[in-house]
Amino acid sequence: MKSLKMREKLLMMLVLGAILVFITACSGDDAEETDATDNDAEETSEDTSADEGSSDALSGEIEFMTISLSPTFDEYLNDLKVDFEAEHPEVTVTVRDVPYDQVEQIILTSASSGDMPDVMNLNTEFVKKIAANGALVNMDEAAADVKDTFFEGLWETGGVNGSVYALPWYTTTSGMIYNPDLLEEAGFEEPPATYEEAWEMSATILEKTGAYGEIIAPDMHLLFPKNNINILNEDYTAAAFNTPEAVELWASFKKYHEEGLFPLDIMLNQVAMAELYAQEKVAWWSTGPQLFRQVNDLSPEVYEKSVAAPALEGKAGKQHANPMNIAVAETSESKEAAVAFAKFVTNAENQLEFGKLASVLPPVEEAANDAFFEEGADSEDATERGRYYAAQSLAIAENMTPATENVAEINDIIHTAFQQVILEDKDPAEALEEAEAAVNNSLQ
Repeated sequence: MKSLKMREKLLMMLVLGAILVFITACSGDDAEETDATDNDAEETSEDTSADEGSSDALSGEIEFMTISLSPTFDEYLNDLKVDFEAEHPEVTVTVRDVPYDQVEQIILTSASSGDMPDVMNLNTEFVKKIAANGALVNMDEAAADVKDTFFEGLWETGGVNGSVYALPWYTTTSGMIYNPDLLEEAGFEEPPATYEEAWEMSATILEKTGAYGEIIAPDMHLLFPKNNINILNEDYTAAAFNTPEAVELWASFKKYHEEGLFPLDIMLNQVAMAELYAQEKVAWWSTGPQLFRQVNDLSPEVYEKSVAAPALEGKAGKQHANPMNIAVAETSESKEAAVAFAKFVTNAENQLEFGKLASVLPPVEEAANDAFFEEGADSEDATERGRYYAAQSLAIAENMTPATENVAEINDIIHTAFQQVILEDKDPAEALEEAEAAVNNSLQ
């Protein structure tokens, strides 16, 4: 699974590297008025006392650990600290940013000593890994009051064995950047909308232009759920992907490979899609729009003529999103304040502000519906328009990562089995049966 982790790391670093550096302050909730007429004095006094009592109810010291957000977002993070402390004077927040490649070791070491950061920015895979060991606060219980503010499919991102242990923070979904010249040369006016259309067009595009259309990437664990094939059963105790539909899907991919419709170097992580697209060797690229400008870096001419479109849709009619998450340590000595801070960081106002700064998307519905994400609808710039399409897909997005601590091993088993089908001419039914047995063994 090292290739997946490296790709996630590269994705995040590329996202962060493309973000704006001019940060505006994130404001907290407006203070309630305390002035009143003589007739309202008694009521106002009671209201003010209630507010002060609410603030005083939270106290303690909170360490907020973020991942690779400093120094770019130092001002934003400090504003979160200042605003929350202003609302809750008895709470002190300390922000600590750590490098992406050190997160796992830091968390595991601190967990073993019982001294984990109170509030943690964690990726989805690591949430599942440590939540299964009882290290994180159950957010289905502690944050039930904000559950409905998130897109339903994204709330489940931090789910493990039926419970959610983290709040979704910032995320991305996919759009498509395509080369209209290659499509026109092949006789097409529009890009494909579905995977079926993509493969149907690929043969003609290859024949007419010498370029590829659809590409198989090392993400079979996503293509299964996008095509209505569940990876695990409902209670996450056994594999569920060994189905006639999965056999048919892999058989079709094997056929496409035999017909030369896609190269192996992408599937094997030997070349980057941005490079192939910039060299006009592929007609389209489905990915997060925050990566589109890589094409501009490699070939401004190709980027200039490129157009954005919605991401390809599978039979499930859903898109994948992989938010970063905010989790709270079960061992926190200021647990109530830590949960309140986690909800504060991920509320609509703060999610919207960070989305604007970081060119990412908010998993909170109110923030995602802001006019800011509508601005790219008619833009001629591929990245801006792609961001619009990606934001629109949040309503049908969900995290498609299996909700189990064994997620990395399971994904690796599936990917290895598919490679055997393509590289070793293994029968798809046999490969799926063996992968099913390996996953079931992993879950025991």
